[in-house]
Amino acid sequence: MIIENSFQIEHGNRETVPLTSDAFPYVCIRTDMDHYADRTIGWHWHAAYEIVFFSAGRFTVRTPEQEFVAEAGSAVFINTGVLHSYEAMENGSVLYAQIFDMHLLSGIISSVFEEKYFSPLNRCAALQAWPIKPESIRHLEMLRSTLRAIELVKTEPFAYEFDLRSELCSFWRALLSDTEAVRAASPLRSSADADRLKQMLDYIQDNYRERISLEQIASAAGISVRECTRCFKRCIETSPTAYLNQYRLRIACRMLRETSESVLTISEACGFSSPSYFTKTFRDALGCTPLEYRKTA
Repeated sequence: MIIENSFQIEHGNRETVPLTSDAFPYVCIRTDMDHYADRTIGWHWHAAYEIVFFSAGRFTVRTPEQEFVAEAGSAVFINTGVLHSYEAMENGSVLYAQIFDMHLLSGIISSVFEEKYFSPLNRCAALQAWPIKPESIRHLEMLRSTLRAIELVKTEPFAYEFDLRSELCSFWRALLSDTEAVRAASPLRSSADADRLKQMLDYIQDNYRERISLEQIASAAGISVRECTRCFKRCIETSPTAYLNQYRLRIACRMLRETSESVLTISEACGFSSPSYFTKTFRDALGCTPLEYRKTA
């Protein structure tokens, strides 16, 4: 079964992924990007791997160290623990995200498969995201495995779990071959910047309703204001203040869609200093007022 438009963020901007680790740790989520006010799935991460197939539209895919455009008919692999975001560049954009735990393919913990074929990729600093385009035989094989896996989840024929795992294994074998040179030349992944950023995003998520200073955000990671600003710039190419406003606006959009609360109440609940500032910020970002957005949501 494919889940529709299920994207939730928990503590620390970690995505809540409905995996059952002791059963079949895999889920496929179809997302119509028009479901989100700014056609954006914001910065998030998860411990599971992710293979995203872009079935319609054009997307900007971002990680702390990469940014690229993905066209319909292409895919991307996202490594474990990597912060990433998706922004649709046009209406009608749709993606399918297959999210799965390593042990679906590697079997028991510390198996030969885990040590030889998964851990080297997990630790590769240069392998945050890997674009897959229909421009080579290997990539066509990876896309074919991706599409077959999605079709299996849609129809769920008898014993489809065996076939699904087989398709993912074929994808993984091709991915290992495709990334061999990059992995050989890359150092092991350093998590210092990512860990700091996650701590600061964690603080923003917990305290966005209040007045938050740069000093407070920086203190959450035990760094200076200057290093805080640099860390945000290095990792996600924005400022702490801009990210805070973006996060508040996403919460406000959800409240406008899902509740009947007044603009004043939503403004206060999302930490804006006044309803007028909230309306101005909303209009600058989305091109309409909060009430206009509510009417069309």
